[in-house]
Amino acid sequence: MKRTCLYYVHKKNGARFTEFGGWEMPVQYTSIIDEHNAVRKCAGMFDTSHMGIFIVTGDGSGEFLDYVTLGNISGIFNKKAKYSMFLNENGGIKDDIIVYKFDTEYMLVVNAGNLDKDFTWLNKYKHEEIKIENISCNICLISVQGPKSAEILQSISKTDINSIKYFGISNLQLKDVKADFCRIARTGYTGEDGFEIFISKERVYEFWNELMNFSVKPCGLGCRDTLRLEACMPLHGHEINENINPIDAGFQKIINWDMDFIGKNNLLPIKNKHLKRLVAFECLSGIARNMDDIFLNNVKIGYVTSGSFSPTLKKAIGMALIDSNVTIDELEVKIYNSMRKIKIVDKPFYKRCCK
Repeated sequence: MKRTCLYYVHKKNGARFTEFGGWEMPVQYTSIIDEHNAVRKCAGMFDTSHMGIFIVTGDGSGEFLDYVTLGNISGIFNKKAKYSMFLNENGGIKDDIIVYKFDTEYMLVVNAGNLDKDFTWLNKYKHEEIKIENISCNICLISVQGPKSAEILQSISKTDINSIKYFGISNLQLKDVKADFCRIARTGYTGEDGFEIFISKERVYEFWNELMNFSVKPCGLGCRDTLRLEACMPLHGHEINENINPIDAGFQKIINWDMDFIGKNNLLPIKNKHLKRLVAFECLSGIARNMDDIFLNNVKIGYVTSGSFSPTLKKAIGMALIDSNVTIDELEVKIYNSMRKIKIVDKPFYKRCCK
């Protein structure tokens, strides 16, 4: 398995590891609940350097990205970001991505397990004026998330952190760490205010230690999953995959129907009559897990895409893909060989208070 530049730092700090997307990644340091609560109440940091980072440049690069995503990437304002997706020709979701517009280039962040596949796929459709550079091996990505994240990052930065708006990106100048490449974006995967820092791999160890000096809690993939589930953010391979389209997955709002894009022709027939819908639910007993079947009157009508205990709500929650014609809120899920009641609720489970 692959390892990030901080692998031995994580190991020294007592991290337990797991395989994720071909990488050996920290799953937890102390406990999932402790790390989860640190992000919700103060700040936590994640090594997400396994993610893929591409730079796209050249004449017509915006229009090229319009075609290979759900559209209107060319309309992103400078130093802003947009959440989007790559689709296959059938309209299924190849990957979900974030695209950052930075001066004359677009920076794409893709999922670790899809990095090579995405890079090959993009090069299949690009024309000769377009250059796609994979900088993943040279750049580390550290995510600092939580209500105190801006305050902590300001303490070690010369850049005005508070001037960066949600889904904005800027060059980052640190006080004591000199990096050739250093950018900061106000984005994340936790449902909290937070930032993602792109930094040259040669300086990531110094940056991580700076955060440790401010008692920012290292966090693993375990709480990253519970945090994103509470915020109802999708995980590739669960809520989204190549057999699930963005309409069924609940992302119709990010589709730009006025533009031509790969997979559009297969989405148009289901634009207003899709067959599935992604719902959030609470378990009235037990904890539902990925791929557990969901029933209405003993008839299977869907399956769980993600399920876990919520440290914030202190109850079992989950998301499920069910038949779109189901209007009853109380259903049943089969956990092992036992039928347990669940109740469909509004998304998201957790929404931070904005000042």
